[in-house]
Formats: sequence, C-alpha cells, structure tokens
Amino acid sequence: MVRRRRVLIAVLAAIALVAAVVAVLVVPRLAQAPGQAPEDEPAQEVPTVEDPAVEEPPTEEPQEPERPTVVEESATPVTMAEAPVRTETTDDGLTVTAPEAFLATDEMADVRDAIHQLEQERGATVSVVLLDIQTRRGITYNADASMYPASSIKAAYCAYLFETHGGAGGASALAENCIVNSSNDAYNSLATTFGFRPWAAWLTSHGAAGAAAEASVYTYPRISAQELAAVWEEIWRYGTSGEAGADELTGYLARTTVSPIADELRDDHVVWSKAGWFPADANNIPASNDAGVVFSDEGPYVMVVMTDIGSDLDALHPLIDALDAAHACMCGDAVAYYEHD
Repeated sequence: MVRRRRVLIAVLAAIALVAAVVAVLVVPRLAQAPGQAPEDEPAQEVPTVEDPAVEEPPTEEPQEPERPTVVEESATPVTMAEAPVRTETTDDGLTVTAPEAFLATDEMADVRDAIHQLEQERGATVSVVLLDIQTRRGITYNADASMYPASSIKAAYCAYLFETHGGAGGASALAENCIVNSSNDAYNSLATTFGFRPWAAWLTSHGAAGAAAEASVYTYPRISAQELAAVWEEIWRYGTSGEAGADELTGYLARTTVSPIADELRDDHVVWSKAGWFPADANNIPASNDAGVVFSDEGPYVMVVMTDIGSDLDALHPLIDALDAAHACMCGDAVAYYEHD
C-alpha cells in the first residue's frame, strides 16, 4: 500500500515537472502574436520577396513598309541644235523656223520687243531676215516689203562685178572704196563702167527679181529684206568657194567702216557686211539698213535689217544684238526638251 502511494507520488511529481517545463517553454510562445519572435531570441527578418522584375521586350524601331522597287527612267536632254524644227507665224507677224521650244525663250521675246520698240517709239517700218545658212532655221518679219536699200545695195553690185569678171575687172581701188568706205563716187564710177543690165540679170538669177526690175535703170533699186538675204547667201557661197576674186571681195566686206552688225559682232566673229543710210528729206526715201553674213560659233548666218528711219544706224543695235542671241539659242546647246527612255 505504501509502495503504491510512493509510485503515485512519483508519477504526480513527474507530471508536475513536465507541466512546469511546458509552462516555461510553450505558454510564453503561445502568448505572442503569430509570427513574433520570442523576447529572448532576436527577431529574424523575414526576407522580403520582391516580385520578379518583368523585363519588357526590347523596343524595335518601326520599319517602313517595303516599297515596290521603282526603276527611274533616264532622261536625255535634246538640245536646240538636235531638236526637230517647225515653221510657225506668231500673232504679231514673226515667222519662225526653229524648234518649238524656241518660241517660249527670252531670246525670242527680245527679238519681238526690239522690233516693236522701233515700230512704236520711232514709228518705223521694219523688215527682218535671220537665216542660218546650213540648217535653214531663222526668223523673218515683214520680209517681203519693198524697201529703199541706200548704200547696202553696193555689196550686191560688187558681188555681181567680182563673180562675172573673176575679180574687180581692173577696178580694185574703186571696189575697195565703194565697199569699205561706202563711197558714192566710187559706186557711180563702177556702175558707169560695168553697166546696169548685166547686173539686173545677175540679181534675177540669185533670187532678187523684184529688185532687178529697177536695177536695169537705177543705181539704188528698191529691194525686200527677203531678196537682199538671197543676195547675201550668194555672196557667202561665192566668198567661200575659192573662185577667182572671192578672197578680194570678202576682204573688203570684212573691213567695212560703218556697220552696226560689225560693231556688235566683229570683235568675236568674222563679219562680212554692208550698211546703207539716207536722211529723211524731200526725197522721201529715209533709210537705216544693214546686211551681211556672220560666221558665228553655231555656224554662218545671214542677217538683214531694213527700216525707213532716216540715217540712224545706232537705232538698229538692240535688234541686231537680239537677232544674234536668237540665232545662238535656236542653233546652239540650250536644252529644248528631255527624252525619257
């Protein structure tokens, strides 16, 4: 009995000891907030778990949509000298044989303005021929009007003389003075010596039948710019032919002392020319004219300018300059248009 009691006491004591241990170790932990470390232990930091960074995909540069491959057409410039020509008469009466593009150029406008200036400011009758000898391009204006030539006709008479006689026929001094210095006395001496009727026949055979009707009896027959241009085209043919007397004649024509064409162009080009002028007086045949051949960089051409302005060759300079520029444009390297392959 005593033994059982001792055993019981021992068991109870063991239980009490276990309870005490539990009270010391477990109960304080249960009294703390969940997740709180015991006071006698350092609190352990709970590692913060950050959301893993979400890496954005690399930004790609926007790409332009692919364009269809375009093969560019090559454009080939066609110059005025290469372009086909057409003949057209403008509303203001200029007949032009040139590439179509020439009609819209400043050079064409300058010719028109120079003619109109003489007509409007001077009240003049104006006749014009510009003719490229090789290509037949050119400009005419009132070219069939019969005009008083004054001394410009002397070149035609001397051309007849030299062609017919293979030179000056023993009258070189008279011919030189007639052409270079425009001597009326020398001209009258030549006409008296070599006659009128053969000259009239020569004019007819070289495109000046209208002038020929008066030339058989008159030293200064009226002539149109168109006919005078035809005479100068024959002078060019003879002067470049190598025939007897040709070099002598053209040597005189290249040294004329009074000529607005020569004044404008002889510094840069060979110019054969012969001017003519007569005052406004009781004879009522006023004239300021010049005509000749210009050996330009683009080729030789005939220029004839005739007016009824009394003895004022300076008035012709703007028109002569404009005609020369027009020839250089219509026969030169200016671009007329582009051809696309």
